[in-house]
Formats: sequence, structure tokens, C-alpha cells
Amino acid sequence: MTPVIFRVNKSGPYKGDVTAVFPTLYAAGGLMSCYAHVGQHSGCSLAWYRTTRLATAEECVDLLTELVQIGYNDLKIYKRRVT
Repeated sequence: MTPVIFRVNKSGPYKGDVTAVFPTLYAAGGLMSCYAHVGQHSGCSLAWYRTTRLATAEECVDLLTELVQIGYNDLKIYKRRVT
């Protein structure tokens, strides 16, 4: 199972955009791995994560569908980071 948390940008140029955060997968520089419609795979910091909010089920359905279509068929959705 791959843990995923769907987060929404609360402000800035990407306000309202949903990002899938993979808290147990790491990108370069020790960042958490993430995925968004625009930009696809990337890394995100804990500082950025703290500026976002949890996505509603309605908000994350499109991104979840995209993730399944590209091969993420073992996702387990969480509401917050577990450490």
C-alpha cells in the first residue's frame, strides 16, 4: 500500500489546486514526493505542507483518477501525516 494525502493550496498562484503527497516516498533533498495535475511528480517540503489544507473527497477525485490511470493502484488515503 502506498500512503497518500490529498492537500489543497490555500493561497498564492496555485490557490485551490490539489496535490497528492506521498509522505513515505522521498524526492531529492529529503523532500516528500508529491504529484499534481500540472507539473506531475515533484518534491514538497513539510513547510509547504503546513500551508495547505486537507482536500475534500470531491476535490481529490480527479487527481485520484489520474493517479490510478498512470499506475498507482495500491493507494491508501490518509487525512494527515503519520510519523
